[in-house]
Amino acid sequence: MKSLLFDLKPVVDGVWAAIARPAYKVNCNAAVITLDDGVLVVDTHSKPSAARSLIDQIKAVTDKPVKWVVNTHFHWDHYYGNQAYTNAWPGGVEIISSEATRESIQNRGIPRLKRKIVELPNEIDKLKVDIARVTDAKRKAELQHNLRQAEEYLAELKTMQVTLPTLTFDRNLILYRPSRTVQILWLGRAHTNGDVFVYLPKEKVIVTGDAVQSWMSYMGDSYPYDWVKTLEEAMKLDFEYVIGAHGEVMHGKTQFELWRDYLVDLMEATAEAIAAGESMAEAEKSVDGKLRPRYEARFPVGVYSQMHGTVPAVVVNVRKAYRIIIMDPTAV
Repeated sequence: MKSLLFDLKPVVDGVWAAIARPAYKVNCNAAVITLDDGVLVVDTHSKPSAARSLIDQIKAVTDKPVKWVVNTHFHWDHYYGNQAYTNAWPGGVEIISSEATRESIQNRGIPRLKRKIVELPNEIDKLKVDIARVTDAKRKAELQHNLRQAEEYLAELKTMQVTLPTLTFDRNLILYRPSRTVQILWLGRAHTNGDVFVYLPKEKVIVTGDAVQSWMSYMGDSYPYDWVKTLEEAMKLDFEYVIGAHGEVMHGKTQFELWRDYLVDLMEATAEAIAAGESMAEAEKSVDGKLRPRYEARFPVGVYSQMHGTVPAVVVNVRKAYRIIIMDPTAV
């Protein structure tokens, strides 16, 4: 099934991966899981309109109401759409997260949203300048499309109501139904302090948020040493299908092993650079020089060199590792 924003792909009977199509402001994937008495959706994207788009698709494949929404962590592209679900099913949707994620939405997510609203007009002005300067017709059309999306996005953020999780837990929360059991698990700090995995033991499906994905994950709010341990805990589970927050459905534990190895080598290489007296700028180059030959081919084509905004992901990751080690490697 196709739509403007998502491709709804069957994974196993009654479980779909909603794969987000490329957009100017990134949307995360979602998992759609039918239970005996309702539907559980994992992650709600970067805006309510994106969630409404997926809601229409959900209604096309099942007449069951969405009763549960899980926010895997506090980053904006995973919870901004919460409002759409509570509006679509008033009083009937429980929004679930770890306690740490709810606290992070309140203490960090909301201030970041307000900052985004302040900064977006500058981004819009730059797009207008770029449109005026560019001569290539195809590129001009792309920029004009981005400008429309940016203006619509800003208008949407200004009216959006942040909808907090209504049910939190410390370690795990399990939904038992006759046809399916859903385990919502906090296994340790990783991409953020509150990441959860949604695990279907009978179906051997795991939903990972940004803790494991086929893109180059943002590490700005991460806990790399803990992340390695958390991945090892998750790999003890028996699963075959992996629905990450970005990219296509994955299979087996290969991507878990890749991210574990990458994080270990990133931290070790950065520590070696620091011990050799290298500045952060010098470490950015030397660590990349060590990691690229090992990992560029192991990631999907182009992923190792992905950008986070205007900065290469590898640079962002080395900077994070450098700061952690210089400050106190046991502090996070």
